[in-house]
Amino acid sequence: MGGQIPLLDKPVLDRLAAEVGEESAAFLLDSLKKEIRDSGCELMQHASVGNLEQLEIQAHALKSAARSFGAMRLGEACQAIEFAAKADGRPEIDGLLSQFKVISEETLEAFNKAN
Repeated sequence: MGGQIPLLDKPVLDRLAAEVGEESAAFLLDSLKKEIRDSGCELMQHASVGNLEQLEIQAHALKSAARSFGAMRLGEACQAIEFAAKADGRPEIDGLLSQFKVISEETLEAFNKAN
């Protein structure tokens, strides 16, 4: 997942800053970073108790938010989790969550460098 998909599509982030202003964009980005950290914990929790419906919902929500800020690889990781949860793909979910963890950390790092 994600060799060719950019970790961070900087033009998307730049466009957001141009549309809402630098200060608002920074506030929104901080909110997204918190959501990424919180969602990671929630995804793991839903998976650990077998709540695939909530896993799917949480992954879908984060996918949309991530992509709107240019975090394309994270969006793809979330989509893979969403689809696996929807298809009851329990065997692959653990591996996808491991990938998500790595990609989310890389994404947070990329956002910090982009600021």
